[in-house]
Amino acid sequence: MDNLKYAVPTFYELFKTSGSTLKDEKRGLGLMLQYFSGHFIGEQLIENMQRYNVENMLALVKDFFGKEFGYAAENVELNNLYQRTVNSYIYNDGKKPAVVHIDELFESTMMAFFLAMFKWSKDFADLGVYGNCYRYVLYLMNDVCILGEMQGEDAVRAMMEMIAGDLQILQLAEDCYWTVLAFSMAHEVAHAYIAAMGRKYTEEHPEREEFDADEIAYHIVLKIIMSGESRGIVLEPYTYLAPMMYMDFFDLIYYTDRILYKTYLYNSTHPTLKKRKGWLFRIVDREEYELDTREGNYLYRGFNVVYKEYKVQTILKMERGKLQKILRTIQREQMKKRMEEENDGQTAGTEI
Repeated sequence: MDNLKYAVPTFYELFKTSGSTLKDEKRGLGLMLQYFSGHFIGEQLIENMQRYNVENMLALVKDFFGKEFGYAAENVELNNLYQRTVNSYIYNDGKKPAVVHIDELFESTMMAFFLAMFKWSKDFADLGVYGNCYRYVLYLMNDVCILGEMQGEDAVRAMMEMIAGDLQILQLAEDCYWTVLAFSMAHEVAHAYIAAMGRKYTEEHPEREEFDADEIAYHIVLKIIMSGESRGIVLEPYTYLAPMMYMDFFDLIYYTDRILYKTYLYNSTHPTLKKRKGWLFRIVDREEYELDTREGNYLYRGFNVVYKEYKVQTILKMERGKLQKILRTIQREQMKKRMEEENDGQTAGTEI
């Protein structure tokens, strides 16, 4: 989620079209009908998929950029393929249409992350649920987020078994996911808007652009929430703190990487996640945002309990040698090398 500078104009087609697709919507529908039988029918799920998707969400975000900032974002396009990263980014060389990338891995992982975290929080006292949810979050952090591997069918079924029939958890996770997706897209479009406005940042404070992009993105998200419904899409008011959970998600990735592989990530152009989250809290307190915060605060408190518990359990288990069997040091080193090669010399674009 930390921004990296991409660019070299000759890489435009690579950023616009690179990647593959692993989506299997038919299988996804089948799993939902299997594990939530009695709650949905196929027609309902198809209708929801046609309304809630990355293309429609980007269109909605663009609409609000036009309403709030007079920026049409007509030159912003989408790449939604699998590139083995949970990060989003924007390629913008200032000449060709900008490309916002939202990875299939991001879609799959954020939804699974919210499902596991909210189920863990809800049934914290149930030792079986506690153990299963912790292990699943650890799997997401290690195999999926750090090593870039898409969840296999066995992993997906394990998750569905954990939440089978729990419609409340499914709805909480879906609602927070769409708010996070809107925030992530708005953050990337904000970088294109900042560039279009010709805003400059000093070398002494290069991180200022990230704060500005976060502020613009959160403003867009809160305005969408306050609008009630646009383009047939609703962002539920109680999800207004989901962008903070998004920051916490990346914090857990970096924390897990440090504990398992002694990897310390540092980027001089970006503020820390703690500072970025603090900035978001200050933004939402402004009087211009009229929100009922009770349910959202309650949800975030529960999330925060298991967020902290994950950190405690992970370092304890590592110290006691219980995580040795999940370490994949060779693969981690290969991933580091690949990331270094991809980032070498790239200077135009921003990754969150």
